[in-house]
Amino acid sequence: MSKILEDVILSIGDIIVDMGSSKVGVLLRREHHIDIIEDDVYFWEVKWTNYSDEQVNYLNFIHLEEEGLKFSILIGSYEWHSVNGGTIEI
Repeated sequence: MSKILEDVILSIGDIIVDMGSSKVGVLLRREHHIDIIEDDVYFWEVKWTNYSDEQVNYLNFIHLEEEGLKFSILIGSYEWHSVNGGTIEI
């Protein structure tokens, strides 16, 4: 499974779509954190929007842990649109 996770290379500007809520997010910044147990942990700052027929509602910035985000992409919870053309074939 870790090999498949390595194939998901996230970049600033990538777009993710929450398949459950139809919210669209843009990856803005990758942050490195040092964790006592996990050693190096990375988080992505995501700016979310919620599209409706009348307007676009801008939501708060949210931080998503990178490995969890990759798992969510692999299981189909998020649809991933890479600025570099990356894709996942399962």
